[in-house]
Amino acid sequence: MAMTLGILFTMIGGAFEGSAAMGGVTVGLPAGGIIGFLLGGWLVLRFWRPTVP
Repeated sequence: MAMTLGILFTMIGGAFEGSAAMGGVTVGLPAGGIIGFLLGGWLVLRFWRPTVP
């Protein structure tokens, strides 16, 4: 998917170096945010133990 978007952005914007990076950002930013949020939630639920008096 990132390669496809990189090729698409290169076709739209010309052969400048940043177009392939924009394709990676459009895929990586939302995917990293979702994976990070889920991993953080899993870590909190797994290792956080409330103290019961």
